[in-house]
Amino acid sequence: MTSIFNNAFSDCSSLTSVTIGSGVRSIGSSTFASCKELTDVFCLAANVPNTSSDAFEGSNIIYATLHVPDSSLEQYEAISPWKEFGKIVSIPGVEPEQCATPTISYDNGKLKFSCETKDVQFTSTIKDNDINTYYSEEVDLGVTYTITVYATKDGYYKSKVATATLCWIDAEPRTEGLQEDAVTEVKAVPVLIQTQGGTITIQGTAEGTPIAVYDLDGRQYGTTVSEKSRATIATSLRLGSTAVVKIGEKAIKVAIK
Repeated sequence: MTSIFNNAFSDCSSLTSVTIGSGVRSIGSSTFASCKELTDVFCLAANVPNTSSDAFEGSNIIYATLHVPDSSLEQYEAISPWKEFGKIVSIPGVEPEQCATPTISYDNGKLKFSCETKDVQFTSTIKDNDINTYYSEEVDLGVTYTITVYATKDGYYKSKVATATLCWIDAEPRTEGLQEDAVTEVKAVPVLIQTQGGTITIQGTAEGTPIAVYDLDGRQYGTTVSEKSRATIATSLRLGSTAVVKIGEKAIKVAIK
């Protein structure tokens, strides 16, 4: 639950205690109005919910006790209507909520991050797997980027890290290569590969592109065909292992996380 709407518990004359969950972000008008027997309110939200000033109107909260996370005690003491409780005490052992794991997308040349937890700050790292020093006579250029991102917010634990692999799939592989006096223009489409447990999601592929997943020993763990530029394959690959995702004729290694 993220919101408690207007008048949800108004005139509940026998209500003596209520617990508001850690995920609640907003509390509407007159939500707990005229709850005259209310003596204890436990609000587990580490960040003070956006609360209507009349949420507890007529509930005699000057005689009630507000129980809140210890790390947020001063915030509740400074904001109406919470500061109007007769007593505000900390709840021992209540831990802050963790930010939701971000999602990664790619559109029109830009990476985009989103998170179910609102107003977070994203910290991302992009590693170009092709920028290295080589000493062999032949170098395989995969044009592949590994992207990691996590979300942070005051009063929350840092989110889990989201990982994706961004690569470019040649639309016309036969045009690939170098000419004597110029670089051949290669048509390519960006493809974003993400893993969550053993489930692999591929975005950006052309309609009808065959996709298969293998382990490093060549055992196949699933196949599908992309629809509407997207495909999902659920596998039994273990966390920490490496999968080979074959998209058409292109093979890309991704870590299962």
